[in-house]
Amino acid sequence: MTIIDIHSHLGDILYHCGGNVICKEGLPDRNLFDTGFKLRNLIDAGFYAALIYYQHKGEQPPHLIREWGTYSNRQRNFVASVENMAKSLDASGVTQTCCLPIPPYVTFEDIQKADDQRIIPFTGIDFTKEYDLEGTLAKQVQEGAKGMKLHPIVQKVALSDRRLREAVEIFSVHNLPILFHSGVTSYYHGKEKEKQEPRNGNIPEAERLIRDFPNVNFIVGHAGGIEVGEVISRLSTYENAYVDTSFQSPERIHQLVNAFGSERVLFASDWPYGDRKMSIKMIKLACKEENRLREKIFYRNAATLLGL
Repeated sequence: MTIIDIHSHLGDILYHCGGNVICKEGLPDRNLFDTGFKLRNLIDAGFYAALIYYQHKGEQPPHLIREWGTYSNRQRNFVASVENMAKSLDASGVTQTCCLPIPPYVTFEDIQKADDQRIIPFTGIDFTKEYDLEGTLAKQVQEGAKGMKLHPIVQKVALSDRRLREAVEIFSVHNLPILFHSGVTSYYHGKEKEKQEPRNGNIPEAERLIRDFPNVNFIVGHAGGIEVGEVISRLSTYENAYVDTSFQSPERIHQLVNAFGSERVLFASDWPYGDRKMSIKMIKLACKEENRLREKIFYRNAATLLGL
């Protein structure tokens, strides 16, 4: 079965020079569901299950679960090497995966260093410096970039920001999708929390971006996470709005299909933060015996959107 994972990462996306992690060898594999009894993995798996549960209810998880989730995700962030990604692809049977950079921490050039033909690179915008954006994006698309990633929380640039909107306008000529993080969440602890802007993940700003650029196909990352209900109610009527299924329950995925249609829902794991095998299981449970729907979500929708 062909499977395209529309949302995954390589490298340390939270700190400078994060691309150096990509080619490192021998890093521990922080898979959520490692075999064998390990307390850490048991707690991680419990966090994942709790997250899915609260996603389904549309409620914020308790503080302890959110804090553990931040800690757990950070540990996997630091070991997101191409070696570990290859293990995940082999174990899950995922055919290809889109790897999303978050400049300035991980760049398109960093993703290019990964020696695995199953990787589909995206590009990103470095808002910390001035450069020839139009020329750079054109060059990166020519070199294989199949989309753009925006992370308003980690990059601290709101979806309403003039610079971001100018970048969207420039990239629109390439007729490739833009995937942005959606949902209010946190990535840093303690004093480092000032490095992020969680409120930038809000859905109303996402709606305004999608509405103002009807010629651009947007992929709403995680389908809004906890705010999935708001994503369904506010964004499903926009034909240029797609959603990825990372961290969503089978029931929510079924609702997303009903709201957005079978052509605008895309399989995603958000590896290394999500588990590919479990993400695949969620799709199979949501689709039940509808093989054509499964085929669309697993690869046909993504292949069409990416022009593969």
